[in-house]
Amino acid sequence: MGCYLSMAGIENIIFESANHPRPHVGESMVTSSTRVFKEIGFLPTMEREGFVKKYGASWHAPANRGRVAIEFNEFPQEGIDQDYTYHVDRGKFDNLLLKHAEALGSTVYQGVHVKQVLFEGSYAKGVRVAFAGHTVDVPADIVVDATGRQTLLGRQLGVKKKDPIFNQYAVHAWFTGVDRGTGGSADHIHIYFLPVERGWVWQIPITDTITSMGVVAEKEEFKKANKDLEGYFYAQVQTNQNLKDAMQNAVRVNEFRTEGDYSYSMTTFAGDGYVMIGDAARFVDPIFSSGVSVALYSAKYASDQIKIAVQEQNFSEEILKPYEVKLRGGVEIWYEFIRLYYKLLPLFTYFIQNKQHRLQVLQLLQGEVYNRGEVPVLKAMRDFIEKVEKTDNHLFKGQLTEIPIDDLPELIGVAD
Repeated sequence: MGCYLSMAGIENIIFESANHPRPHVGESMVTSSTRVFKEIGFLPTMEREGFVKKYGASWHAPANRGRVAIEFNEFPQEGIDQDYTYHVDRGKFDNLLLKHAEALGSTVYQGVHVKQVLFEGSYAKGVRVAFAGHTVDVPADIVVDATGRQTLLGRQLGVKKKDPIFNQYAVHAWFTGVDRGTGGSADHIHIYFLPVERGWVWQIPITDTITSMGVVAEKEEFKKANKDLEGYFYAQVQTNQNLKDAMQNAVRVNEFRTEGDYSYSMTTFAGDGYVMIGDAARFVDPIFSSGVSVALYSAKYASDQIKIAVQEQNFSEEILKPYEVKLRGGVEIWYEFIRLYYKLLPLFTYFIQNKQHRLQVLQLLQGEVYNRGEVPVLKAMRDFIEKVEKTDNHLFKGQLTEIPIDDLPELIGVAD
């Protein structure tokens, strides 16, 4: 957001509560992110810093040693002239991006915590920050909430809504000695299915030697471990043969960390004098690495409306609301795709291998979800599920999970 606004000549201040670099989860990108990096002039930095290039993705079923893979070059994307995206050390990546915004003209304060958004009537008019032991009020024409899962403004306004379906919990750490695979898949993100409710593991290369590994499952499954993070993690590793093989010689190099309460939405993303972007507006689930993509595109689309607001000196909800409509439309496609994925789980690989659906699935996995109407492959997934559920003694019936896939708008609190 800072980059886009500074490039447009709009004065902006970034209050960053952390002191960078700092550790952060969300280390694998989707290819559509490259388009934003290119627009803000950050792509040369990505190349110069030598982040691991990500050319595809692989999935591993729990019961056999095979894998299903895709390569991004199967579906070239408009405005992107490279067939890869990146895996990143988020501490390094976020620090570089913050410095890039500063170099373009954003004023950056690190280690400054925003305590609340200030309002005059319905309009956001600035922020109250904790600075050097003092409280300081800073006026602004528009406030952008980019506080991530802290969701400062969503909590302050009471518009945050917990997702009624997803309640995932992750335990993750970095390791050396992980076998990343052969046959061109070493640079992939690897997803290992687990035989527990909505369970899976990510494998993301961070450097030539360090690999991020994370176990994700329903929170109720995690509670059974009774806070034994290490025991829980390694017990899940043993349930997938490919994963077990990959981790055979792995050595952990940092502490286990946890992430919970992943999935939520705000009933509104924009109002008089404010917008919410990234995780501060919406987060679905980490399965398809959509978080960074949503953050980047929310900044892109919100900045477009902010430019109009500044030009017209009109900071009303009416001016800013088109951003929400555009972002929400894309995120709802992510949401339905992820819900259908969790319903199918290992059966999802059928759609990757099917020639009729493969490119459409790949298009979604690459983050091409905005400005779209009907997405045929999502209907195909629903039809497939319905057929399985309505056919007595269907071979695949036992492999479908219990996750509901109906009444999408009601469940996620779509604004009228």
